[in-house]
Amino acid sequence: MPGWLCGSALLAGLALTGPAQAADLAPKPFVKAPPLVASSWTGFYAGLGLGFRSTSADLTTTSVLEDGVPRDISRGVLTQPFDGTGFRVNPYAGYNWQVAPSWLVGIEGDVGFGDQTTALPGFRASPRAGSSTFAVDSLSVKTTWDASLRGRAGYLLTPATMVYATGGLAWQHFDVTSVCVGATCNDATPTTVTNAVTKTGWTLGAGVETALWGNWLLRGEYRYADFGTAPMAIARTQSGAGPVLTIDNFDTRLRTHTASVGLAYRFGEPVIGGRSHPLQAQAAMLPSWTGAYVGLGLGARATRTDLTATSESVGGFTDDVLEDRANNRPMDNIAFRASPYVGYLWQLASQWTAGVEGDFGFADRTTTREGFTTIFLADSQSPGESLSIRNRWDASLRLRGGYLVNPHTMLYATGGVAWQNFELTSTCTSGPCTGFFALSPAIISQSTTKTGWTLGGGLETVLWGNWLARAEYRYADYGKAGFTVARSSGRADHDPSANTYDVAMRAHLATFGVTYRFQ
Repeated sequence: MPGWLCGSALLAGLALTGPAQAADLAPKPFVKAPPLVASSWTGFYAGLGLGFRSTSADLTTTSVLEDGVPRDISRGVLTQPFDGTGFRVNPYAGYNWQVAPSWLVGIEGDVGFGDQTTALPGFRASPRAGSSTFAVDSLSVKTTWDASLRGRAGYLLTPATMVYATGGLAWQHFDVTSVCVGATCNDATPTTVTNAVTKTGWTLGAGVETALWGNWLLRGEYRYADFGTAPMAIARTQSGAGPVLTIDNFDTRLRTHTASVGLAYRFGEPVIGGRSHPLQAQAAMLPSWTGAYVGLGLGARATRTDLTATSESVGGFTDDVLEDRANNRPMDNIAFRASPYVGYLWQLASQWTAGVEGDFGFADRTTTREGFTTIFLADSQSPGESLSIRNRWDASLRLRGGYLVNPHTMLYATGGVAWQNFELTSTCTSGPCTGFFALSPAIISQSTTKTGWTLGGGLETVLWGNWLARAEYRYADYGKAGFTVARSSGRADHDPSANTYDVAMRAHLATFGVTYRFQ
């Protein structure tokens, strides 16, 4: 099940099972909560998180040895990105100490389970080995389990809601696998070579956590982790006139972004301020959520993009049946995103809200596959050939439906129409492009804005006065877009070239926002 569906289902389930609590519907501004009483956050807890993990991995060839003799790799494409995003589930446990009325410190550990693979079809070994036209060959990066041991420091906005920062040690297990069985492999053995490693790194992030009822706590959290670089090698022996041992040495640099929604149980007394222990002071200042608002969100957009060549004609050679060839390239990426938003909310009943919201996301990230312009030229791995996808702005217009778990904290689901702007660029400035085929123009860029849908959920809570904070996750699907890249040939004996591509695009968006509500 996709991460967005699990997160939305969890939020919906919590909203439907919470008991009722009265709220004053008369419009008035939110007011700062009274001084906190001892709120019993101290103690052990254990929980389960659902969300996504986006991996940024770069493979770079450092040397190639043939029977111990180094090859010249200075003119080759040495680096390829292996980014990808997948569903993740993470049980976690920890202990909090409430060191002051408004401050907490703690320690927490978690283990994340995910199984996400990014593969480059046609690649026979490290990036320097290049791509053949055979889809049976591949180079892939697979991330499985991760873990962390972290400190936490939190501040209580209300007796029931905490914002926190967290950081510490992190571990990530991943595999890099090379499969070489195509005709250009020359019966090299072994056909499959896997490098498996568990890397230690660091992680840093933040979240929002709130008491629901009894001993149950709900959180939204984002973390970044950096695992540095791991040296690896692919060694194969080719038969022929004489056995040749080829060793591709390469480095793998790995980083991850994780976003999750978690539900935890705290052992011992319930958190004061949760729904089983409502504060009399809170009950006296119940706000209305009705009104217009504006806000600014900061977070990450993890884009999942598949580029598929559907037909091509180069120099008079035509191939429109590419299913059995290495005609697909993952073009995933992750980028920092800033998103101003505006909306209006109506409080329909004591605990239920509905509204409309629009946002505009600014992010600019390009994924480039060097050495890849056409299927026919895929094996040249010549610098100056590339295909790239540049993701720029996105936008959405959505409905929101919310449930007040306490007078100052709302869970909500949201969904509607979404737009994504992106650009495809084909670069053909290598020797084969400009020399043998004499193709022009060298660089062709085409942009489009695709319409799709988005669905997600979040947690919003009062900070002070008319200011609110939120944590939100959304999934978006923009369908497919078709592109045609055409070039003329400067040679009289060669026809013009034409390549067609389908680009399928989806996105995961994790956002922390600060909102101002107008009176």
